[in-house]
Amino acid sequence: MQILESLDYWFWIPVLFWVGLYFWFYRVTYPRYMKKLVRKGIKWAFVPAWRSYWAPLDFLFTLLMALASALPAIWVLYNWFDYPWYYGFAVSPLFFALGPVFCRTAKKKTAALYQSAYFLEYRRVRYETESKGNFRNEVDVHNHTIWSFTKKLKNAEAHGRLWKYVNAMAKTKKIPRDIYAETMY
Repeated sequence: MQILESLDYWFWIPVLFWVGLYFWFYRVTYPRYMKKLVRKGIKWAFVPAWRSYWAPLDFLFTLLMALASALPAIWVLYNWFDYPWYYGFAVSPLFFALGPVFCRTAKKKTAALYQSAYFLEYRRVRYETESKGNFRNEVDVHNHTIWSFTKKLKNAEAHGRLWKYVNAMAKTKKIPRDIYAETMY
């Protein structure tokens, strides 16, 4: 079989596909997870307007990746052992079980990114209220933070910069001066 002889060339392609599947879960299908967090009452969860029902594609892509990941096993069986090549598909259930783990990990990482962005906004709102001498209770600060965070994310989404904005907010290490002074002295 000529296709089995060409496996030497595309042996590592499933690894690249798994990276692509991880980014599929991380960047495209996370709104389902965020919607679940909103139902649980998590305040910082933001569900983008472009959300859609991606579960069938998640299942299909995971199944395709599990089948494609059997290619290295087929290559090993074909080159090193006397077993028939189709025995290599025996590893597919293992890789199919790995798909939901990747999905869960990617979606939790996305949620952590949004949470970090929310707490940057929380620090900004807290700093503004305290610098004006306008001391508010915690509930008012959280409500104002939720309002301003949602407003900013909707604006960023409307301009096509949601991911760029959330990443910038989550990765920044800038904190207001007074908070720094309180923690250092």
